Amino acid sequence: MTVNQSLNAPATGPGPTARRHGRARLVVGYLAIAAILPYFLLKLAWLAGSTVGIATTSPIDADVLRGGNAVTMALEVVAAFIILAFTHSWGLRAPAWLVLAPAWVGTGLLAPFILTGPVVAGSGSAGDGSLEPWVGPLVYLGFGAQAVGIVVSFVLYVRARWPQALGGRVQDRSGGPYQPALDFLLAVMIVLFAVVGAARAMWAGGSGAGLGEDRAAGRGPAEQMADAGTAVFAVAAAIGLWMLIRRTPGRSRTWVPLVMAWIGGGALFGSGLYPMVLLLLGTAGLGPGGSGEGLVPFVDLTQVVVGTVSAVTGVFLLVGLGRCPVGS
Repeated sequence: MTVNQSLNAPATGPGPTARRHGRARLVVGYLAIAAILPYFLLKLAWLAGSTVGIATTSPIDADVLRGGNAVTMALEVVAAFIILAFTHSWGLRAPAWLVLAPAWVGTGLLAPFILTGPVVAGSGSAGDGSLEPWVGPLVYLGFGAQAVGIVVSFVLYVRARWPQALGGRVQDRSGGPYQPALDFLLAVMIVLFAVVGAARAMWAGGSGAGLGEDRAAGRGPAEQMADAGTAVFAVAAAIGLWMLIRRTPGRSRTWVPLVMAWIGGGALFGSGLYPMVLLLLGTAGLGPGGSGEGLVPFVDLTQVVVGTVSAVTGVFLLVGLGRCPVGS
């Protein structure tokens, strides 16, 4: 079976259990889309000229704000499309790459808000200080709800489309023809995961080493929680990939390390990608300068690299899971 055949293989015919799972996907999916609406409508109101939720004029250039609002609205539309693909039968027939690639990035961008959302909601602050206190909790808790919804709907989608990928135990899988390449990639990723995890854990603990004076002075509980979350995601991705690639003995079901690797790797990629884009824009003279950034951009770049490598590894694993028989 080829790569395209194993990833794009259609789901089996619907029986009573499949129909029940399909209903569960619909419920979870539409709840996730409902979580998108408050943020989307708020951005739409701002683009239309409304000042709802705005306490004072933002120090950020108005054109930059409008562009940012338009881009984030577009991202929410993409998120809604992904969720609809997860919850409707037509999504089961869509090309695998069209669903998996944006879903992985979307999961990575949203997953950190599961941890930071409650912190921001409790502090009642977000952004540059120009927003009303209720905006931060609304946005961050909404992002957290979206993250939960997209992860749950994704697991249900994979169970419907590729049931062999989630079934059985890890130790029952055979190595497959890609095992030497996977072993090499795992060794590289473990080193990179360690770099990211150590740096983020250090900053989460309150250390200012490597942050730069400007960034260290403006940090609060939300930033520390974000660093702690990134460290946790790095550990989760490392453990998940280790279990899948090394086929650790035990009774662990395949879906457990698969979900850990998916969410952990995606979260590292997503949380590192956005600041890296800003840094590159600044370097090119198209955005704010990069002075006072310290080691943070280098850690962000490491996150993007290790997230990308984990994605490539995940493709090998998905193909292998589709080829190999599932253990009892």
